[in-house]
Amino acid sequence: MNGKIGVALCCWMILSVGCGSSVSINHDYDPSYDFSALTTYAWLPIKAAPQMSELRIRRFVNAVDAQMQAKGIQLSTDNPSFLIAMHGSTQQAISVQDYGYSYGPGWGPRTRDVSVTSYEEGTVFVDLVDGETRQLFWRGIATGAAEPSLSPEQQERKFNDVAARLFANFPPRKR
Repeated sequence: MNGKIGVALCCWMILSVGCGSSVSINHDYDPSYDFSALTTYAWLPIKAAPQMSELRIRRFVNAVDAQMQAKGIQLSTDNPSFLIAMHGSTQQAISVQDYGYSYGPGWGPRTRDVSVTSYEEGTVFVDLVDGETRQLFWRGIATGAAEPSLSPEQQERKFNDVAARLFANFPPRKR
């Protein structure tokens, strides 16, 4: 598969990640980085395949922009402090629910109640790169079940929730 198309398909699925307890959020960062110097940012280009919804990309970008602005960091293409890159991947996942033994009448044989479900799981990576050195200094990762059938309003709420959770502890506190 062409690399650009693969990345674009991954981003499309990732931007459909659901929220709530079904989304796992992780962070990694360089503790020696001076986060206090971050005042402006710009987005690195997001390459999209034709089947990828630009509307979904824009909703997620807007959600991240809102988080940055809430932290006093302004969008600026004029010599930004850092750059934001977004990419991701998808994979098939299987959920197995074992409800234990079922209880039938009398002394007859018992069976196990097990439910197996296959679903698409997406992971979105949001990387922050120093504007001058081009070195990665922070990464946020959200993983959850993809839900491409959500309405535009539901998608916006979910993307806002994912972005809020991704950046809840950004910038990291000094220890």
